[in-house]
Amino acid sequence: MPYINADDGRREALRAGEPALSAGELNYQMFYDIKHNSFKSNLEGFVEQFLGTKRNYQKYNDLTGAIVRCALEVERRLQGKEEQITWLLSILESYNNEIAIYEDKKILENTDVE
Repeated sequence: MPYINADDGRREALRAGEPALSAGELNYQMFYDIKHNSFKSNLEGFVEQFLGTKRNYQKYNDLTGAIVRCALEVERRLQGKEEQITWLLSILESYNNEIAIYEDKKILENTDVE
């Protein structure tokens, strides 16, 4: 679980809905939201803000890691949040097609792995 510095105002900015700038910030934002807010609150909005309009391999990879790690940390630390874990993983699943299309495009542009 990433820990965002408590002294630079970044925690407050993320809690207020400012876009996460890294996978660690996205993980923090989602975990905080699950811990303190209602079921299915703004997780999809956080993900969309993080991905932005210039989506690339690094963003997709960071998104995948942040969601999986957040789900595991929710399971470890927040009993009774099974529905939120399922919701997190369904968000990840919803991006599988988009990521596959991106990967196929890059195979055409750069050729496949030999």
